[in-house]
Amino acid sequence: MESPVDSTYPATVDVRTECHLDRLKLILEEKKLDFMEAMKLEIERLQLNLSAAERDRTLLSIGTDPASINPNVLLDESYMGRLCRVANTLALLGQASLEEKIVGAIGLENSGDSVLDFWNITRIGESCSGGGCEVCAETKVPALASSTATSVGSSQSPLLCSQCERKVCKVCCAGRGALLFSNYKSRDVTNYNGFSSQSGSSHGSQVDVATSRSLTLDGVICKHCCHEMVLDALMLDYVRVLIRLRRSSCADNAAYNALNEVVGSCLKDSLSERIQSSDNAQAAKVLHQLCGGQEALAEFPFASFLHSVETAKDSAPILSLLAPLNSGSRHSYWRAPPSTTSVEFVIVLGSVSDVSGVILLVSPCGYSVADTPMVQIWASNKIHQEERSSMGKWDVQSLITSSSDLYGPEKSASVEKLPRHVKFTFKNPVRCRIIWITLRLQRPGSASVNFGKDLSLLSLDEDENPFAQVDRRASFGGAVENEPCIHAKRILVVGSPVKREGLTTSQSSEQLSIRNWLDRAPQMSRFKVPIEAERLMDYDLVLEQYLPPASPSLAGFCLDAFSAIKPRVTHSPSSDSDIWDKSVTFLEDRYISQAVLYLQVSALQEPHNMVTIAEYRLPEARAGTPMYFEFPRPIQSRRVSFKLLGDVTAFADEPSEQDDSGLRAPLVATGLSLSNRIKLYYYCDPYELGKWASLSGV
Repeated sequence: MESPVDSTYPATVDVRTECHLDRLKLILEEKKLDFMEAMKLEIERLQLNLSAAERDRTLLSIGTDPASINPNVLLDESYMGRLCRVANTLALLGQASLEEKIVGAIGLENSGDSVLDFWNITRIGESCSGGGCEVCAETKVPALASSTATSVGSSQSPLLCSQCERKVCKVCCAGRGALLFSNYKSRDVTNYNGFSSQSGSSHGSQVDVATSRSLTLDGVICKHCCHEMVLDALMLDYVRVLIRLRRSSCADNAAYNALNEVVGSCLKDSLSERIQSSDNAQAAKVLHQLCGGQEALAEFPFASFLHSVETAKDSAPILSLLAPLNSGSRHSYWRAPPSTTSVEFVIVLGSVSDVSGVILLVSPCGYSVADTPMVQIWASNKIHQEERSSMGKWDVQSLITSSSDLYGPEKSASVEKLPRHVKFTFKNPVRCRIIWITLRLQRPGSASVNFGKDLSLLSLDEDENPFAQVDRRASFGGAVENEPCIHAKRILVVGSPVKREGLTTSQSSEQLSIRNWLDRAPQMSRFKVPIEAERLMDYDLVLEQYLPPASPSLAGFCLDAFSAIKPRVTHSPSSDSDIWDKSVTFLEDRYISQAVLYLQVSALQEPHNMVTIAEYRLPEARAGTPMYFEFPRPIQSRRVSFKLLGDVTAFADEPSEQDDSGLRAPLVATGLSLSNRIKLYYYCDPYELGKWASLSGV
C-alpha cells in the first residue's frame, strides 16, 4: 500500500499548530489507535503542514512509538492488498466521473452546491449531530476529545440515504465517491449494498467499469450502508490527495526559491513589471545591439558559475549576474561584501564556443573613483588554472572617464536605451569553455587614483569636502556606509557557439577513434552459464541460482526489463482543474518522488558466506529489453543471489494483465518477478566452443 508517510519536507510549527498537537497528544495517550484513527491522525498532520519528523518527535515526547501507529502495519496483509486495489479503482472511477462532468457541462460553470465532498472524511473530534439523524454511525468520540468535539450538521436539514432511505446527517454520510461503487461489483467489494442495510434491497449487479463511469455523484449513502472497505478506500484516497498537495506545494516553494537565487527577492514585483510592460521583445533587441550581432553565451541556465562567490547582505544573488537581461528588478544589482577587495568569477559555458569578448553592465548606482575595479580575464578549455590563457587586463576607470553616463545614479530606466556598460574586447576570438573574470578594487594611492584631480582638500564646498557628511550610494555597504565595494549588474560573454562540424582536427580524430573502438566487434563473445537449479523468494523479488562445480568465471549477467509500469493515477483529482494539469503528476512522479529500482548481487564465497558483489541501478526500458551488467571482477562461485530493492510498491501490472481470480491482491506487481529474467554469462572465444557456440550465446 502506498505509504501516507512523507518525511522529505520539514515545516515550521506555529502556536496554533502546537495547540492542535497538544490535543492529539491527549487522544494518543488515551487508547491504542486502529487503522481508521491512525489515518485521521495522518490527515491532521498533513492539514497542519507538519513533516513526518515533527510528527515522530511529538509522538516520542509522549512515549508513543511512531511505528506502533503506522497505518501500513495496522492491517492484515491480505486485506491491505485488496484495499489497494479498491483504492486504485476508486481513483480511476473518480477521474472518469469528473471528466464526464466537465465535458457534459459544455463550458458552463459547474455548480458546487453539494453538501458532501468526494471523500467526506470525519476529522478527529467530530461526532454525529443526533437529533434528526437516524443512523448515528459516528458517535464514538474519545472522552478527552469530547470537550472539544463538534456536532456537525445540527443546523442543516438531514439528508436521505439512497439505500436504507433513513435520515442521516453529514457526519454519518459516506463521501460521494462511494456512489461510484453502487453499480460496480468485483471480488474485492462483493455486493456491499446489502451490508447492514435496513431495507434489505440488493443492488450491485455486475457491470463493466466503463458503464459505471456514467454515474453522477448525486445522492447520499450512509456509512452503515457503505462497505467498510469502501470507507477505508475513501480514507486512503484522501490521504494520497493530501500528500500530493503537500508535495506540489513544496515543489512550488523549491522552484520559487531556486528562481529567487537568480533574480533575487523581488521576484513577484519584477514578474509583474515584465507582464505589464511587455518588454521582452525590446529586451531581445537591446541584447542584440549590445552583442553586436553575436550571441550572449553565458545566460543562466545555459551557463553558470563554477564556484560560489561571497555576496553582501541584501544584495541580489550571485546568479543574477548571468540572468536574462529583462529579469529581476531594474534597480537591483549584485555587490560583494565591503571587506572584499578582489572577486573571481569562473563562468562555465554550455558548450565550447568562440568568445570574442565580455561586457560588464554597470549597476544603477554607477561607479566612483573609489569603487572602479581593475578587470582581468582568462580563458581555457580545462579547469586547471595553470593551463588558462590571459585575454587582457583593463583599468575600468580609464575606460569610463570619457563617458559621464557611467558615473552616478541612472537618470533613465527606459528599456529602449542601451544600459550603461563597459566592453572588454579580445584581440582575437578564443575557443574555450571556461572564462575567469577577476574584479579588483584599486588601492588608495595607486597611479590610477589622482587625488589632486578628483579631491580638493582645501575646498569648503560640501560636494567636494572629504570631511563633510555626504550621502553615499547604496553600493557603499560598510558599517558607516562609506566603504567601497565591488558591484555589477550583469556579465555578458559575447561570441558564437562552436558547431560539431567546426571542431578542430585533433578533436575530430579523437572522437573518430573512440567511435571506431566502440563499433568494433568484441574479440570475445558472451555465453550463457548453465544453471543446476534456482529458487525464488519474497514475492519473486529474490532469486538464487546454483551453478555446477566446473562453471567458468562469471563476468556479468543479462536482465530482461520488467513489464511492470508506474501508474499515473493513484488518487482522485482534488479539484476540477487538477484533472487537466498533467504537469503536476509528471513533476510529482518524475522529480519529487522518483520510483527507482536497484538489483543487489551477492555470491557465495569462502568460508561459506554470501558476499555482496555489486549493486546496480536499473534504468527505465521497454519491457523485455535485454540489459547487460558487468561484475567489477570475474567471480568463481557455486551460488549467486539477486535481490530487487527500491520502490517496488510504486509499480503495478498492466491493467490488461491483472488477475482478478483471487481475493488476495499481491502487494508487489507480478511484472517485477525475477523468474526467467536473469542469465549469467562468461566471455570466451567462439572458436573454442565449436560451430554450435551460437546456441548458448547471450
